[in-house]
Amino acid sequence: MKLIKNLFVSFQLKKALNKKDKYEVIFPVKPKCVGILAADEKEFKETKEYLRSLWGYQVRIIGWYYHEGNSEIESFSHKNFSFFGLPTDVFNELMDEKLDFILVPSLSLNPYLRYLLLNNQSKFKMGFLSDENKSYLDFMIKMEGENLEMNLKRLLGYFDKIKEAC
Repeated sequence: MKLIKNLFVSFQLKKALNKKDKYEVIFPVKPKCVGILAADEKEFKETKEYLRSLWGYQVRIIGWYYHEGNSEIESFSHKNFSFFGLPTDVFNELMDEKLDFILVPSLSLNPYLRYLLLNNQSKFKMGFLSDENKSYLDFMIKMEGENLEMNLKRLLGYFDKIKEAC
């Protein structure tokens, strides 16, 4: 069943990439709601903790990470996609909410994460440079070293400099 869902999600992803409209990238002046899409629990929690240390609870943070066991509220698996590769109602908040931006702390995303990233309402998506991410993200920097917190600090620092210049 998982193999069939993987094929259909990949098909839906290719279809969505071909239909992808050009849109104007909007830099949020002061974020109110931020999304996180991560490949695993460790990256997700570390990113969420870092954002909380920056903004506290003034900014709403929503997000998901992929986990086969699907044990926590913020995790999902292939089971949360229909047989035809479409997301179920579990993702309504992520798909319908107008996020100021989505942060992707992962270099490698599976088709489920890429589909969610491509099909949400956010007008700005940022993360780290990889061949896999370049079709999905609007702003990327190269990840230096293994320390995610330092890389997130650099990413958001560059993001702030660009916002000031615009």
